[in-house]
Amino acid sequence: MLRIFLLLIIGNLVAFSAVLNIASGAKDANYYVLAKSMNNIARKSKNQKIIPIITKGSVENIKKLLSKKVDLAIVQNNIAFFAKNAHQPFVKYNENLRLVLPLFKEPIFIITNQKGINSLSQLRHKKIAIGDRESGLSESAKVILNVMSLLDTIQVYQIPESLAITKLQKKSLDAIFVNNLTPYLKDQINQEKLFIVPIPKSFIYKLKKTFPYFETHKFILLNKESISTVAVRSILITRNDVDSSTIYAIMKLLVQHYDELIFPDAYHTNINELFKIDTQLDWHNGAKEYFSEHHIITSSDKIFNKYFWYIFIASLFSIVALIFVFMLVLYRLGWLNRLNNSQRLVSYLQKIYFYTFKYKYILLLSFIILSYSIAVLIIKYFEHSWAIEHNVISVFDENPFFESSLWLFIFGATGYNGDFFPNSSEGKLLVSLIPMFGLGGFFALIGFITSDQIKKYILEAKGMVKINFNNHIIVCGWNDKTKLLIENLTHDNLSVKKDLVILTDNLDYNPVEKYNFNSQFVKYVYGSATDRESLDKANIADAATAIIIADATSSDPDARTILSILAIEKYSDKLLKENKRNKDIYTIAEIIDPANAQIANDADVDQVISLGDIESKIFTQSIQNPGVIKFVNEIFTYDNNNDIYSIDIVQGCKLIGKNYDEILFLLRKYEILLLSINIEANRTKENVEKLCNEYKLARAVITNPIDINEENYKLMENDSLIVLAQYENNITESLQQIKKEC
Repeated sequence: MLRIFLLLIIGNLVAFSAVLNIASGAKDANYYVLAKSMNNIARKSKNQKIIPIITKGSVENIKKLLSKKVDLAIVQNNIAFFAKNAHQPFVKYNENLRLVLPLFKEPIFIITNQKGINSLSQLRHKKIAIGDRESGLSESAKVILNVMSLLDTIQVYQIPESLAITKLQKKSLDAIFVNNLTPYLKDQINQEKLFIVPIPKSFIYKLKKTFPYFETHKFILLNKESISTVAVRSILITRNDVDSSTIYAIMKLLVQHYDELIFPDAYHTNINELFKIDTQLDWHNGAKEYFSEHHIITSSDKIFNKYFWYIFIASLFSIVALIFVFMLVLYRLGWLNRLNNSQRLVSYLQKIYFYTFKYKYILLLSFIILSYSIAVLIIKYFEHSWAIEHNVISVFDENPFFESSLWLFIFGATGYNGDFFPNSSEGKLLVSLIPMFGLGGFFALIGFITSDQIKKYILEAKGMVKINFNNHIIVCGWNDKTKLLIENLTHDNLSVKKDLVILTDNLDYNPVEKYNFNSQFVKYVYGSATDRESLDKANIADAATAIIIADATSSDPDARTILSILAIEKYSDKLLKENKRNKDIYTIAEIIDPANAQIANDADVDQVISLGDIESKIFTQSIQNPGVIKFVNEIFTYDNNNDIYSIDIVQGCKLIGKNYDEILFLLRKYEILLLSINIEANRTKENVEKLCNEYKLARAVITNPIDINEENYKLMENDSLIVLAQYENNITESLQQIKKEC
């Protein structure tokens, strides 16, 4: 039993106590003093010991940590960055390093004994101590001097700080690098026996852009003079394989007693900002456990939260753009026209498609600019990595994005490279490929696109391209009145215009081009209304109306018109049975001889227009009633006077249930004159006949009611009103106002 009891006691001691070695720095230096304060805190807990190990600095500390000679190390974040990414003086990638706690800022001061040295460029050919071998200060100094192209021009001394200060005073050195201004150095500087060489802000900006571990630091002298310099950050690190519970306990202990740690001067980080610092290393799992327990968001989490929505929005935008392009392709192929509830979408895609080709060269130029921009970003990425690896600044990476893009374009066009050529192998390869695949590739692409467009333009000019309009009007045939018809159907006074397709085979030119019709609304197809292939090119499957124009060049124009009516009606019925149409097409036919109107009606035409009959009636009226012709011209010509419009009555319209006189009185308040109530506009012949029988109407178009049945007829859904108004917009606004008032 005694043996078991002793084993339990020993097990508990092992579980609740630990002795950790921490690599620090030279005896009595900042790192060593800080490590001793950590040990004092740990000893108070009676569970742990942190034994400081004297070293030469950060480089040696990391080497000892990686070789498992110590468990913890205080290092500069730039040296940890070098070790992680296999940069000099390290030759292997070390992903095993983990962050425990940021500690304090370490400004890098350049001290000289010569008052005349006030810029970095004046250090050329001087004797300079850059810090002890294997110290973080030494590596930081090398980066700064190398970036300034000074490292190969000076005499470098790698000696301890205390010895460097002595040599500086004896003037056997011209300048030294130090990480901290001791009280002695401050006193010497304030007495102007020693001087600080400032590092300009412009240089610091360049330095930070390539080397992210550097920070800006300002130092205020006693004479209130502000001097800028750079700083690195000291951090407490460990290995990933160190026990998480041990690191958790160490971190918790140090955070709870953070005010007892001994930092140099006032450089230590405020505890409220402790976890907001990005040190280029991943946190240890033990630290993450502490964060989770105390609900702390670390710097990496904040960066993720900051950029997550940018990434999410950019990804979402890319997905939407791809879907949009896919929908545009579907529209181009004509597949979207089969959808019943996509009128607005198809109309929108149609406009986009139209403007895409209208401004295709602008889009192509934008594509070229985007391609060059992406190439610049990729080259800058490789150049940035190369600069960090070689501890220098890349001119290509350093220069602004616009200048880099302009240089790349000039190089691709002329081969002139100036002093701007990338240094990284990947960057050189990409830049070298630009003349081959850059402008040459883009010009080839322009050639392909141009040739396709020329081909498409030729086919369109010949009327051989399938039209993708929806709910449009097909104008079959051509005579001397067709031009005026199309101009009226696309007049600017119409707020809602239907697309038009001119289908004819009796022209040797493209009427859209010759008469300068708006190609957004009017297209041309060469063919005959009696040919189903031609009707398919005019997209009869999605057409709303077909207008058959009498062919004045034919020996029997009415016979040809009636043949076209039969072909269109029969083909429409076939498409309706195959579910390729939603409803039967509405046909309007021009008949020359009024005697042939009945034959056209027997061919199931919906509306017959006999212009010859109308012309004779107008001519007669103009003789018997002088001035009638002016009235007719006014209402049948779109101008700034009154024009004829129709109003389709849909569900919810406030005019439903009112008779002719009530509607006439109501519309007159808005300067609209009611001419007729049209019952047959939106109904089949069978429904019109049934409705007329039900209400005992002698005619389907009630103009100036002449009997009691017409006077009492109440407006219904699917009726339409024929009115006189100055502009179509007036009608829309008036109906909205009527809806509010009723």
